[in-house]
Amino acid sequence: MLFCGDIHCKIDRLGSLISEAADRVDAGTIVLLGDLLNEWNIAPENEAAAFNKLVDWVNDQRRHRRVVVLLGNHDLTYWVQSNTPDYRAFKSTCPGYNESAYPDVHDLLHALQPQMIYGFDDAQGHRVLASHAGLTQSWWNWMANELTGSIGNVPALYDSDAVAVADTVNRCAQGSIGDGIRPFGIMVGHERGGSRGEAPSPVWAGKEELARDPLHGFRQIVGHTPVETVEYRRCGAGTGALAQSGRPSKRSRAELWYCDTHSLYRDGRPIGDDSLLLYDRASGNAWSVTAGTVKRAI
Repeated sequence: MLFCGDIHCKIDRLGSLISEAADRVDAGTIVLLGDLLNEWNIAPENEAAAFNKLVDWVNDQRRHRRVVVLLGNHDLTYWVQSNTPDYRAFKSTCPGYNESAYPDVHDLLHALQPQMIYGFDDAQGHRVLASHAGLTQSWWNWMANELTGSIGNVPALYDSDAVAVADTVNRCAQGSIGDGIRPFGIMVGHERGGSRGEAPSPVWAGKEELARDPLHGFRQIVGHTPVETVEYRRCGAGTGALAQSGRPSKRSRAELWYCDTHSLYRDGRPIGDDSLLLYDRASGNAWSVTAGTVKRAI
C-alpha cells in the first residue's frame, strides 16, 4: 500500500511520481491523505482545472488498483452543501478557499467517494488508521461520549479492529450516527490556531498534538503538517489505554508516520522531498519511497 500526503492541486507534478512509484513497488492500493485542494495564490479557474485532472488521474488508477481518497481540512468547505451552516462555519477555518471554484469542484469531489478515515489490520496484528491529521485519544473520547446516548456504548478500543474504529468515525461524519460532519471542521486545537484545550478533530490535529495524545494501541499514517521527508515516531509502551486485564500491554503503544512531504512555502519553494510511505500488510514493515529509490525500513 502506498500513502501520499497533501497534494494541494499539484497532480500535474505528482501524478506520474505516485503512479510510477506504485508500479515499481507493486502497490495494490494508493491512499491519498487529504488536502487535495488549495495551493498558495492559485486562481479559481486553475484550482478547478487542477481538480479535474486529479479526478481523471484517480479514475485512471482505479482501473487497475484501489485508490482510497480521504478528506482534509482544506477539502471540507468544497464537500458540504453551500448555503448551509456547515459551509459558512468551514469557510472561516479553510485557508485558501476559492468560492468561485466551488461549483466545479463540489460534485467532482463527491464522485471520488472520499471518506474521513481508512482502517485496516495487517497480518502481524497491527491496527492501522490513515487520516488527514490523525485521531487523538481525546477526540475519540469526546466522540464516544457524544454517541453513547444515541447508539449505546461505543466499542472498547482494546478489542476493536481498525476497520471498526474507522467505520465509527466515518458514520459519524456522514451523519448516520451523531451530528454529522460539523465537529470535524470546527474542532481545531491550539497548535493550529484553535482554542486551548479543544480536542482537535482528525482533519485538524497538529503534529505535536497527535504525538502527545495518539489513539492508544494503533498505528497511524497522516499528512497535514509539512515535513522534510516521511517521518516516523514511536510512542512509549504503556502510555495508553489499559488491556482488559487492567494492565498496560503492547496494544497500548502507538506508532505514527507523517507524510506531508509535498507542501510548499508561500514563495513556492518545496518544504519536503516528495517521499511517499510504502506499507506492507503482510510483514507490517514500512519504507520511505522517493523517485527511483526505496529507502530504509522505518
